[in-house]
Amino acid sequence: MRSERTAGTALTLLIAAAVLAPGAASAQEDLEPLRRIVIQDGGRLKPLDTFARETARRVTGAKAFTGGERVGRLEAVEWVLAMLARPSVWREERMVRVADADVRAAAGLPADRDRFSYAELAGEDRFLEVAAAVHEKTRSDIPLEPFEAGIATLHETLSLLSAVFSGEALRIVPVTASGDGTWLSVADLGPSGPGRALEGARQGLVGLVGAYESGDRAAVGRAASTLGGELARLGGADYPAAADLAREVRYNRLKPFRLSWVLFLVAFLLLLASFPLRSRAAGVAGLLLAAGGLAANTYGLLLRSLISERAPVTNMYETVVFVAWGAVLLALAFDLLYRSRYASTCATGLAVVALILADNVPIFDSAIAPLVPVLRDNMWLTLHVLTIMLGYAAFFLAMGLGHLNLGLYFFAPQRAALLKTLSQFLYRSLQVGTLFLAVGTLLGGVWASYSWGRFWGWDPKETWALIALLGYLAVLHGRFIGWFKDFGMAVGSLLGFLLVLMAWYGVNFILGTGLHSYGFGAGGTGWVVGFVSFELVVIVLAFSRRARLRAPAPAGQPALGAARS
Repeated sequence: MRSERTAGTALTLLIAAAVLAPGAASAQEDLEPLRRIVIQDGGRLKPLDTFARETARRVTGAKAFTGGERVGRLEAVEWVLAMLARPSVWREERMVRVADADVRAAAGLPADRDRFSYAELAGEDRFLEVAAAVHEKTRSDIPLEPFEAGIATLHETLSLLSAVFSGEALRIVPVTASGDGTWLSVADLGPSGPGRALEGARQGLVGLVGAYESGDRAAVGRAASTLGGELARLGGADYPAAADLAREVRYNRLKPFRLSWVLFLVAFLLLLASFPLRSRAAGVAGLLLAAGGLAANTYGLLLRSLISERAPVTNMYETVVFVAWGAVLLALAFDLLYRSRYASTCATGLAVVALILADNVPIFDSAIAPLVPVLRDNMWLTLHVLTIMLGYAAFFLAMGLGHLNLGLYFFAPQRAALLKTLSQFLYRSLQVGTLFLAVGTLLGGVWASYSWGRFWGWDPKETWALIALLGYLAVLHGRFIGWFKDFGMAVGSLLGFLLVLMAWYGVNFILGTGLHSYGFGAGGTGWVVGFVSFELVVIVLAFSRRARLRAPAPAGQPALGAARS
């Protein structure tokens, strides 16, 4: 035990030394004023740090840029400044990631690599021809094939890069030329641009680019500070407050949801190990780390709420993060109430998977974007969507507990006491989830009455929410009247979550029809189909195993064990 504490202390000191190293701290401080320059992008005002990270993820697949020996690794905000300062160099850099092999084939790109330069792509005639054809299909409202959607996205990415190279994408000057609310861009500060008279802003930009070209990072910080001050002066009272900018930059740098899943992962491993080791200390440490992961997740959701000024449940990324939060919260409440660790072990493992997917899967766009008009009612958004998502969180936990129950049928059918405990947690999770889903569905009808003039219209989203609710009500009523017991309830939790998955993902990403069009997207269908197939296989195997357990043993042989139906 002493050696473990010593190793832990040494690891903590090494991490602290790496984070607080003078060079790293100095680099962070030098670029801080640059990060906080405000840009108008995507319908909202955000720090340049956010724009740079979103651009880097879109172009390179990561939130920073890692090139060859000539370039090295650059932070996203420095990468954007480098492209602005030396566009001719960066046009030749292989930084655009084209991961889809079908897109590469359709665009006439080499199949043996997935990184291409702007110059390569912009000069590829076949790609330009296919992109033009896709554009015509889009204009004619003809549905696109998956690879065609990829071509359209790639073309948009190249357009964005071109605008960064020219400065047209960098709308950082809070002065409008036409009175329509659009800020001026870096390109507009040129000699013939509408911002040519803004000498202070133009000189500040020239000083910033010159400082970067000289390689003096301290000078870059000073020049960015000077430029930021001039832009704030031009923006006046409408310019975002420094505290708001600092909050968003802090959110970007901290990555609270990544910290959360790391803590959940360690908590899961400790909790898992506490059972075979019979270690109360490992169990307590796991619960404390689970609480720490929940706190990090809560802090991240709070920051997103303050940044966006709304409840953080308006896109697929946010709902996945929120469901992970809700599942762990419910599990900790169960374990606190029943003095157990089973629910928290299950929930932390599920949360790790959910948060890693949210952090890495491209269809989960983490960008904070303005809401469509129908959603701009914070009261109804909070009441309806948060309630629905809390129901999904309970069902997510129930699905995990259902797998544990079926696992007992497979590997330890004699553990009747453990099966009874897990079944109790599963039953409570289903009850909580059904309550929240029922209330959330009713609240959605009331909101629809205000927004669309009718309480219910059999919209696909409404229909599948009702189907999911009826499915779980059937499981609970079957349990109540004795049709289902522990095994039936476990199978019902898996089947019920497939209904939730259809309402949550399928309507938006597969059907793509109805009044809830603001949530539509594309991608990930293969993985979801794979998950559904896996669940169905598990259910079939579980029924097969149950039949073997219930079959009478041959004469002279012991029974396999008793299993509750």
